[in-house]
Amino acid sequence: MLILSLFIEDRKQTMTTKTYVAFPSSETLHRTTDGFIRRMNEGARKAEPETVETIMKTFVEEALGTFFLKPAAMAGLGSGQTRLIRMACDTIAKATGLVVGRSARKMDLEQNQAAARYMDDIRFQSEDGGTWYVAFPIDEALAEKGRQARRLANEGREAEARDALVAYLREMTEVALDWYFEKPVALLHFGPILRKVAAVGIDTTRRASFGVIGKVIPKLERQQLLHSVHYYCGMQMTF
Repeated sequence: MLILSLFIEDRKQTMTTKTYVAFPSSETLHRTTDGFIRRMNEGARKAEPETVETIMKTFVEEALGTFFLKPAAMAGLGSGQTRLIRMACDTIAKATGLVVGRSARKMDLEQNQAAARYMDDIRFQSEDGGTWYVAFPIDEALAEKGRQARRLANEGREAEARDALVAYLREMTEVALDWYFEKPVALLHFGPILRKVAAVGIDTTRRASFGVIGKVIPKLERQQLLHSVHYYCGMQMTF
């Protein structure tokens, strides 16, 4: 437990110096997560599989909306591209739903407590206290790739901007998968069966995400490209 506490504290200190990719948590997600965190921190005596499953399914739904559906709507994508994105979202939701459903029921109280600490570690409150965000850190080199894509798009260098945006989103996807899935799986010390289930879910999510990035971004028209780069760069925040 001491090693885990030191690990989390060290990560918090490191994260405060970085740029984050963040999205606002809905009131439902925040309220459910906050209650779970408080109960686990205040000496809960039993695991809460239903709560963990609700939190993770809600989180996945909101993350898919943030990273896929909302930017697609804002960019005004055509029906074919939109259908491709929705199919990818359905694939990811099913894959992660299987992982969440199986793992939540297997987690003991200690794993619930570790999950609560991790959830607390990747949420941040706005300065005015009005909004809670789910966020993961990215290094300055990756943050600059996103800003470079935006500069190229603003300058009308569309081909270069598309390539830069594809590279940025692919790398950002890898970091997101690490923070949202791979780190929690490692932290919770799942057995070999659940690790295999999680690995399949992560790989499915990666392939579906890369498929959308590779097929949609290169076909964006100028205005759609501008909407996209400004949207994704707008997700970069500091706390």
